[in-house]
Amino acid sequence: MTKAFSLNVLKWLVTAFVLLVVMMPAAQAQLLPTSQSELSIEYTHSEQKLDLETVRNLSASQWSKLESDRASFGYTSDEYWFRFQLENKPYDRILHIAYPLLDELTIYIIQPEGVRTYQMGDTVPFGERPIPTSEFAVPLPENTNGEIYIKTNTQSSMRLPIAVRTEIGFFETQMNRRIAEGVYFGVLLCMAVYNLFGFIASREPEFGVYSLYTLFFAGLMLSLEGLGFHYLWPNSLYLQDKGIPIFGSLTFLTAALFAYQLLELKRYRYTWGRGLMVMAFLSAISLLIAIFASYRISIHVLLSLAVPGCLFLLLVGAYMWRKGFVYARIFTLAWCSLLVSVVANSLGYLGVIDSMFIQRHAIMIGSGIEILLLSWVLAVRYSEQRKERLLAEKRYNRELAESVDERTFELQVALRELQDVNTELEQKNTEDPLTGLYNRRYFQQHLDRELRRTLRRELPLALLMIDVDHFKPVNDTHGHLAGDQILQQLASLMQKHAKRAADIVCRYGGEEFAIILPETDLQEAEIFAQQLLEQVRETEFETNAGLLKITLSVGVISTSARIFDNVDELFKAADDALYAAKHDGRDRVAVQ
Repeated sequence: MTKAFSLNVLKWLVTAFVLLVVMMPAAQAQLLPTSQSELSIEYTHSEQKLDLETVRNLSASQWSKLESDRASFGYTSDEYWFRFQLENKPYDRILHIAYPLLDELTIYIIQPEGVRTYQMGDTVPFGERPIPTSEFAVPLPENTNGEIYIKTNTQSSMRLPIAVRTEIGFFETQMNRRIAEGVYFGVLLCMAVYNLFGFIASREPEFGVYSLYTLFFAGLMLSLEGLGFHYLWPNSLYLQDKGIPIFGSLTFLTAALFAYQLLELKRYRYTWGRGLMVMAFLSAISLLIAIFASYRISIHVLLSLAVPGCLFLLLVGAYMWRKGFVYARIFTLAWCSLLVSVVANSLGYLGVIDSMFIQRHAIMIGSGIEILLLSWVLAVRYSEQRKERLLAEKRYNRELAESVDERTFELQVALRELQDVNTELEQKNTEDPLTGLYNRRYFQQHLDRELRRTLRRELPLALLMIDVDHFKPVNDTHGHLAGDQILQQLASLMQKHAKRAADIVCRYGGEEFAIILPETDLQEAEIFAQQLLEQVRETEFETNAGLLKITLSVGVISTSARIFDNVDELFKAADDALYAAKHDGRDRVAVQ
């Protein structure tokens, strides 16, 4: 990942993001010649829940004219009602409410033939919406006229941008918006993958943390835009309700950790570093509140954390900039961009700024700039650090080459002796002294490596757990020496049976053994086990007490038949299979 490559990638991403910003205003067009204000919308609200009949009987003095282009009342627990008269038109129309975060939304279309009712919102599964869109829309067929009542309540900000659009105009608006959102989330995904590869290539933790930050931020934006409910979790009412505070808390948690790593505060300024750790801790608390508390409580906690958190990150960046830390400049500019967008978005949610464009797109624009700038900082920083490491390596190699031959020889001898000692120690630590097989420690380490390898490469992995049947009576009757001789000969037999170089035979403990079979499915593993059992049944083991015969119980498991997330689950399944074989009469194979 060279500096030139990074700059080229980011140049294309900046171009795409500029395209996004240019396209966003276009997504706000396509209203009917009758604008929202010309609909003559009236509203009323109540602390109590009202039914349609009660609302229709309210006096004219109990209704207020909606003066603004959009209904925006901030956070409130009141139930709001809106009404307007719909004129007859000879073409199909769409009633469009361009705000995706309403909990309950009921639309009543009163016509001479009756009342048509639509129930939507975050408390209703997405599949029940009459028109599948991340916002809210209901069809108005041609010649639809009459009075329309809209009832809504929400724990989010009470906003209701009501518009009546032509069917073509509505779908053109949706298409333009989806294109703009596709470009934005495409940039975020590219940045997440880009920094993930950066982490894999460099093993620098800030790349991994920033990749997570980008993904969590994408989750936050998907929740804010209603796109997560549309495309990712249409049946999860819980995640739709909790998505914003959960992803928001995770975003600030990873942001604090990223700033701590990027600005090297542990090295330069411990006090600011402790502040970031406090921010991370508060974000974790916010996450717990988001999971267990109501949306109204958790969103206020998140908003209380958002602006101070961004401001603190800005102050940290400014301080490090003042101290001459070269990367703090771009870091500060990036967080300035995000801070402005977060403040604008928060004011929009609170009803202070009456602009749907600002509320819907401020964070999108600000975060896009921030993410691109910080990705560029990471790329440049890694490039510079790589150059420094290469220079240091060259300097070290030059100094090493200038060393005297005698000293070099002595060092090589010492290293060789140390390597021999380490090899001997490693062998002792991984080898069973009685059988010469790998011991339990090696088994656990190797099984973990093999499981991770098979998960990455999507290959099967089989595990056999083996127990010698009734082995204690052998020791009690013929002596421990005879028992040891049987174990030694059994170990040799199993090693010969496991013919592939990748097959690993281990002594797990006592009379228990384990065999790891990479790239082996369940059927192949079962055949392997059955053949082993036959060999053991037919074998007479030579001991000081004469020829003795034994049988085995074998438990077989393979990832081809079952998915295992970790080595503990895999081992337990194999152990359970072994127990089943012993429980069912021993001298048999049990498959789990």
